[in-house]
Amino acid sequence: MKLKYFAWVRERVGKSEETVEPPPGVKTVDELIAWLAARGETYAHAFETPRVIRAAIDHAHV
Repeated sequence: MKLKYFAWVRERVGKSEETVEPPPGVKTVDELIAWLAARGETYAHAFETPRVIRAAIDHAHV
């Protein structure tokens, strides 16, 4: 899965994009955000307020 980060999330994570392979149990955007936040301190800081994160799948906002 290719992820692209924008604005302050990109600044906090320290990269504009990355390819990840979440565990099979990650099925929703909320679950993906929670999994990313558990990857380390920089990710936890970037995703500390998940309700303000906007996501798109194949260029469609979800």
